Amino acid sequence: MLSNLLFIITGIIGSITAFLIFTNYKSNRIMNLYIILLILIISLRFFLSGLTYFIFDPAFRNTYFRYSNISLVVIPICYLYFKNLSENKKKINLKDLLHFIFPITFFLFIINRNHYSFDYQSIEIILYGLFFIFAIVYVVLCFQFLRTKIWTRKGEIKVIQKQNKLINNWTLFLFIALVLTITRLFVSVFIEIYFDETIKGHSYQWISAVIWLTILFKILISPEILYGYNVLHQKINENKNNSLVLDFIWKITPDIELNNSQHLILKEKIDPNIMNYIKEIESVSLKFELFRNANFTITDLANSLQIPKSHISYLFKYHSTISFSEYKKVIRIHDAIKQIELNYLKNNTLDSLSKKVGFTSYNPFFTSFKEIAGVSPLEYYKMNRREFEE
Repeated sequence: MLSNLLFIITGIIGSITAFLIFTNYKSNRIMNLYIILLILIISLRFFLSGLTYFIFDPAFRNTYFRYSNISLVVIPICYLYFKNLSENKKKINLKDLLHFIFPITFFLFIINRNHYSFDYQSIEIILYGLFFIFAIVYVVLCFQFLRTKIWTRKGEIKVIQKQNKLINNWTLFLFIALVLTITRLFVSVFIEIYFDETIKGHSYQWISAVIWLTILFKILISPEILYGYNVLHQKINENKNNSLVLDFIWKITPDIELNNSQHLILKEKIDPNIMNYIKEIESVSLKFELFRNANFTITDLANSLQIPKSHISYLFKYHSTISFSEYKKVIRIHDAIKQIELNYLKNNTLDSLSKKVGFTSYNPFFTSFKEIAGVSPLEYYKMNRREFEE
C-alpha cells in the first residue's frame, strides 16, 4: 500500500511540475516539449500504477498492465530532450518520430502476444533482450552527445559560464537518473525471468519512483531550472556583492617574482593603489565606448584614466591573466553580448555588429566570440532569441 501511495504522489507532483514547465517553457533555455512529454508519461504511469491497489475492478488492472509498456518510449524521448536542449529547439521535428519505431513495435507485440500460437514467453525474453540492447545504445548516444555537445561548452563571460554550469549540472543529474532507472528495470526483468513470472518489469518499481521524485523536487526547488536562467536580466554587473566584475581576469597578488629593478620600483608605487586602478579600468571598460575604436591602445587607456602608461602596462603584466590585446577582445565581446541582448541583430547584420564593437572585420570577431563565449554569435542569438522577443 505504501508503494502505491508513493506512486500516486509521484504522479500528482509530476503532473503539477509538467504544468508549471509548460506555462513558460518557450522562454526557458533548459526546457522543451520533450522534457514535458517525458514528465507527463512517467507521472501518468506512476499514478495509474498506484491506483491499481485501490481500484478493484479487474478490467482496470488488466488494462493498465497490458498497456503500461508504452512508457518505454521515454528512453528515446530523453535522448531527444538532450539533443534539442543542445540546439535550443522547442518544437518537435517529424524526423524525430523515427526514434520511436522500435519501442512502439515492441509495445504492439507485447499487447498482442496472446494471439500468437508459439511460445511467447521465449519470444518475450528475446524481445526484452533486444530492448535492453536498444536502451544501452541510447544511453551511450546520450552520453556521447552530452560529452561532446553540452558538457564541453566553455566561456570566459560570467553570464555564459553560469548558464553552461547550470545546464551541465542539470543534464548530468538527469543522465545519472536515467541510467539508474534503466538498471532497475533490467534487474526487475531479470528477476521475473529467473522466477518464471510474467515479464512486466514492475519489481522494485518504488526505486524508480524515488529516483523520479528526486528529479521532480530538483526541478521544483530550482527556479533557474523550472523558470529558466534568463540571460536578459544577467548583465555583466549581475553580482552586486562582488567589487570586481571581471574578477576572473585579475590577480591581486601576482605569482611571479620580480627581478627587474624598474618593476620593483613600480611595485612600490602601484601596490597601495592596485584595487583602485583595476576598478577604474573596469569602470571605463564596461562603458564600452573607448573600446569601440578599432585602433584603441594601452596609451589611449592610460590617457583616458590619467594614469601613467607604465602603471597600466605593469598591471596587465603582473596582475592580469590575459594581455591587454586579449582584454580588448573580452570587453568587445561583452559589448557584443549586450548589443545582442538589446536585439541589435533584429535590424542589423553580424558584420555591422562586429564593427560597432571595435573589430576591423567579421572574421576576427567571429573567432573571438566563439573563443570567449563558447558559441558563435549566431548560435548565441538563436539560443536566446525567444527571451529577447518576449
